[in-house]
Amino acid sequence: MSSLDFEGLTLSASDAGLLRVVALAGRLDAKTRPAADRFLESLVLDGATRIVLDCSELEFLSSDGVRALLLLVKRVKPLGGAVSVSAPRPHVRQLLEFSGLRALLCISDSVEDGCLALSP
Repeated sequence: MSSLDFEGLTLSASDAGLLRVVALAGRLDAKTRPAADRFLESLVLDGATRIVLDCSELEFLSSDGVRALLLLVKRVKPLGGAVSVSAPRPHVRQLLEFSGLRALLCISDSVEDGCLALSP
């Protein structure tokens, strides 16, 4: 398992079969986005193409955070991969839906549903 703790954002990744589950906790915003981008990019460089983001503990997502998710989608799509945002809090789900990302990634009510949606 790999993890990152950076100024109010914690990310931790674990394997779930062919999937990588990344738990996000805290705030994904302009301040934390560069560190999140590097962490998520390292997962893709390690071979992760199907990534389930557990957002149950993500307290805040800004437009910069949305950009981080979009960049992740752009990294995995050409590799045949996909991203699921799982268990988002209502305000995070609303921002994702309003931003139009619903068409590019899966939004699921639970991590289990996200894993099922991305299972090959």
